[in-house]
Amino acid sequence: MKKSLIIRWSVVALVVLAWTWAMFPLRDKDYLAEFEKMAAPKVAALQKQSKQLLEQGNPEELKAQLDAMADKDSAEYKALKEKYDALTASPNYAAWKQSRDYDELMRRIEKEREADRITSGFKILERAAQGDSDHYRIALSNFIKVPLQKRASNKTILSYVRIKSAGKLRLGLDLQGGTEFVVGFDPADIPKGDRVEDIRDRILVILDNRLNVLGVTEPEIKATGPNRISVRMPSVDEADKADIRQTIKQAARLQFHLVAINNAELVAQYEADPQSFKTPPGLLRKEIENEHSGEVVTEVIFIEKTPERIRGEDVDKAFPNVNEFGNWTISLKFKHRGALAFAEVTGKNVNRRLAIMLDDTIYSAPNIREAITGGQAEISGSFTYEEARRLAGVIASGNVPVSVQIDSEFGTDPTLGADAVKSGILAGILGLIMVITFMVWYYHFCGVVAVVALLVNGVLVLGTMALTKATITLPGIAGMVLSIGMAVDANVLIFERIREEMDRGKILANSIKAGYNRAFSSIFDSNLTTLVTGYFMYQFGSGSVKGFAVTLSFGIFASMFTAIFMTRVIFDTLVFKDRLTKLTMRTFTKLQNLKIDYLKISKPAIQTSIALVVISLLSFVVGMKRGTLMGIDFAGGSELSYTCDGTTPDVDAVRDFLKGQGYSDNVRIGYKRGQGGDRLLEIVLPIDKSATIGGAEVDYTVFSQTLDQAFPEVKLVLTQTNTVGGNVGAKFRNDAILAGLFSMIGIIIYLAFRFELRYGLAAVVAVLHDAITSAGLFVLCGGEMSLTVMAALMTIFGYSLNDTIVIFDRIRENRSLHRDLNYYDTINLSINQTMGRTLLTSLTTMLGVLSLLIFGGGAIFDFALVMFFGMITGTYSTIFIASSFINAWHNHAASRQEKAKTGRLATAKAAK
Repeated sequence: MKKSLIIRWSVVALVVLAWTWAMFPLRDKDYLAEFEKMAAPKVAALQKQSKQLLEQGNPEELKAQLDAMADKDSAEYKALKEKYDALTASPNYAAWKQSRDYDELMRRIEKEREADRITSGFKILERAAQGDSDHYRIALSNFIKVPLQKRASNKTILSYVRIKSAGKLRLGLDLQGGTEFVVGFDPADIPKGDRVEDIRDRILVILDNRLNVLGVTEPEIKATGPNRISVRMPSVDEADKADIRQTIKQAARLQFHLVAINNAELVAQYEADPQSFKTPPGLLRKEIENEHSGEVVTEVIFIEKTPERIRGEDVDKAFPNVNEFGNWTISLKFKHRGALAFAEVTGKNVNRRLAIMLDDTIYSAPNIREAITGGQAEISGSFTYEEARRLAGVIASGNVPVSVQIDSEFGTDPTLGADAVKSGILAGILGLIMVITFMVWYYHFCGVVAVVALLVNGVLVLGTMALTKATITLPGIAGMVLSIGMAVDANVLIFERIREEMDRGKILANSIKAGYNRAFSSIFDSNLTTLVTGYFMYQFGSGSVKGFAVTLSFGIFASMFTAIFMTRVIFDTLVFKDRLTKLTMRTFTKLQNLKIDYLKISKPAIQTSIALVVISLLSFVVGMKRGTLMGIDFAGGSELSYTCDGTTPDVDAVRDFLKGQGYSDNVRIGYKRGQGGDRLLEIVLPIDKSATIGGAEVDYTVFSQTLDQAFPEVKLVLTQTNTVGGNVGAKFRNDAILAGLFSMIGIIIYLAFRFELRYGLAAVVAVLHDAITSAGLFVLCGGEMSLTVMAALMTIFGYSLNDTIVIFDRIRENRSLHRDLNYYDTINLSINQTMGRTLLTSLTTMLGVLSLLIFGGGAIFDFALVMFFGMITGTYSTIFIASSFINAWHNHAASRQEKAKTGRLATAKAAK
């Protein structure tokens, strides 16, 4: 095999194996079992050394004999002492002690397990290693080595085992449930002149930034009262809960204090007589705790009471980093004002220590060696990766304006019933099978190669979700299935190009080479344009918009890798080994050599589009006035909580009942569990439905009686009602609009650079048309705007853009190949040439959409219906809207040039 093929196969194998490895374990392992497994090699070595030592004698028994002997000067005592000293000086002695420590640790773990069967393995191991007044502390670094760290702290090792034992694919609130934290604050604490609701909304934004850094965690954060917020996190364990509690409650007040000049003298005085020591005026006594070699080391320092003029608001970015010793730190990058202030403070106080304090805790107090003018600082301490990441997120999100507390916690059951989950997964599997079957049937062996690429694409997407700790929801699964169907686009482009080259009489090897080369520009431009939109969505969006940008971007890279690189390696290898001598593909003969004049019929098509856009906009206005446009995600609703006495009904059964009462599938239904384990049924009704029932003011008693009559075996009792806000606040909407605007500007700039300005404007007009008409048709069908619908609209955005750029690329190619054709005929020729690819891509994606429409329910049905409309309008706008736009622009420009030319000739003639 050629060297180039070996290198390319090595790259493919490395990427696939790395991303596959990233997905495992799929689900959480037993924490303590994983600890024992990780410790086993070192423990086995310790036991072997311990056995060798015990063959020479038992140090513990010798020590007991020595202590029991009264005559310390006797020859027997001295001989025994010499033997004991030889044993303790042996290299195996430390191993013997550590082996005994491990046995003691296992004994403590077993005792903890017997006493508490509920507590997580993480907490049990932490307590067992920590010890108490009667038991010594055990260093876990004796049994497990953390990469890049010579002797890791217990905290670091506990975190390391947690990472290794944690399942890499995280399920969302709809599939697995999670934990709800009810957060509150005292209205009396808010600054004068501020409204309680404004402070609450600021806290909402801060908590979302802290808990959803990349936008892929999928928490539900909403207001449940003027000064109360509900935070729901998907499937978290005890250790995660502790981190989340800290993240929520932490005020994030970052301050910098100079350490007293005479700190060493003050520390000596304090340690000599702590009881009578008085801290000098203007100073504060603080402690810095760090863990070294499994032991907690506490340092007392005295800092100036007044902080320096560098504040948390001056921090532009905060992120976890690794220092030269392999320890996790938090790197800070200041804004311009903060950078100047930090440079001034460090410049004036060279050789003094500067303490870094976050929420009254000193993490480090490094010595200032020189003025720091780069606008950067570092917080060091005994951080684990999770701690460094969490604290960095807390600092970056800004400080909470008032003190918050967690009033209560609840475990939540999955918001989707078992039947809904099964039908959703079935829909995804059937859609995938249909796409695979069609590709193999139509493209024969090329279809098999495409299927392999699609499956690898799926592995890369799932692996990326595992690496980014993204949460998998049922709509997310539907989106992944759909993205795999859309990834077919690149393969179809390549295969159709190979077909064209073979039809010209080229040999197979040259046809494959030319096919990939000719398809590359279309694939590159369409994917890079989508990547530009993803970049702006990530930079300016928030929440799920940012999460969509992350998964979209990685999906693009996965598609490019599999479609362009991996499939090419497969074909080149088979051709090189003479295993592939010809390629056969089916052909829709009616799509060959089309000569349809699309621009001729574009006028009625544009008129239809204008009518659809106007109707869609009117449907938005009517929906807004009636209060039916925005679903619970945006508008909020009324939350009703019921105690259940008896067998609780399935979520799907309650949803079916409410659907029969006129409610949509998007009504939120779920169970949550209190501290005592009691289950509460929670229903969130839309505001319009909960405002009036039967034309009268809402009567929850009547509604509850109706619900109770439907499920008499449960004995539902209404215990609490709340007006809750949407999962999406004003900032999210503003960020989404800003992200959309910048995405469109980015598209225009990139396409103007790669093509011409008119192409960029035409692409934006087409995608706007698709988004408005798709959403409008969905609303006309009785749908409500939700986060799932938003995800579908963003998917349509990318799909329509790809479709349009493929035709633009063919127009650019034909203008250089067919210089004898005018612009009008070039556009028609390009559309006709790419019609087969357009319809084939639409068909493969539509197979997945139809599967989701038929078998998916609830949010999946909404997602699929919007996509169904988007597929139709996207294909339609590419053919008629975008092409007509660039043709009209060309004609206008040509007319202006002709008039200018005529004017110049007339002027020249008059001058003569």
